[in-house]
Amino acid sequence: MSNRPPATLDWFVLLLLSVIWGASFLFIKRSVAIFDPVQMAMWRMVMATAVYLPVAALFWSKIDWTRWKPLVVVAFCGSAIPNFLFAVAQRHVTSSLAGVLNSLTPLFTLILGVAFFQMKFAKNKLFGVGLGLAGAALLILFNASSSVSGNAFFAALCVMATVCYAINANTVNTHLRDQHPAAIASAAFVITGGLFVLGLWWSGGWAAAWQHPEGLKGLGYIAYLGVLGTVGGSILYFWLLQRTSAIFATSVTYLLPVAALLLGRFDGETLGYMDIVGTCVILAGVYLARK
Repeated sequence: MSNRPPATLDWFVLLLLSVIWGASFLFIKRSVAIFDPVQMAMWRMVMATAVYLPVAALFWSKIDWTRWKPLVVVAFCGSAIPNFLFAVAQRHVTSSLAGVLNSLTPLFTLILGVAFFQMKFAKNKLFGVGLGLAGAALLILFNASSSVSGNAFFAALCVMATVCYAINANTVNTHLRDQHPAAIASAAFVITGGLFVLGLWWSGGWAAAWQHPEGLKGLGYIAYLGVLGTVGGSILYFWLLQRTSAIFATSVTYLLPVAALLLGRFDGETLGYMDIVGTCVILAGVYLARK
């Protein structure tokens, strides 16, 4: 990993990554309008598994299978569980709100890291954590968008997904830090790939893709999520991390919710005053907690 100043290409990749991941919430919303959440999540994971299997074969000798326990945690908390939670939630909340709440991941990474992973914690970061959580509460409880009002439970599912991402980040940092990122990611899908195939068949997702009048369109949305959002986004992120620094690469945290808000607005979602206030409060909290 380099600590040189970011070049023009690095800034371009950072913006591209924020758009790719920000658009993911929009495509989740569109795909769960065609498939039910379980079917959508299974299709996404099956597609990502199909892409990752050749990667696993390439990096097989670098996968330390003796650490299967943290790899199982990565498999479920890094992809399977949060993808399902977002799929369920986005039948009731906007893609904009889901994208903004996703930015809570660094805060929960810090909280869980201190509580369970022996991470050092400076007291001056406590205000940032509290501010970020307060911003999330504003969005969940007082959101001005009618599609979100009264659905605090489903917005909370997005928050639970970020907790899963935080568990994943701390697990990798503590137990898999010396492993190649591609080896970790591909091993996780090797562990769970069979379950996703069975889940796709059991949920009726395979049949729905061909029987639903917009099934093929839905598969196109999910292909974006599985191939570009899950696999392509991860590759770009790790490449950016190696070219620049952790601070620069993780600054996508600030750009992703902005991209989600703008794309949601473009898709006809209402952007209320509380959306803007809550987003600013969350991002300010993330900045202070990571400073």
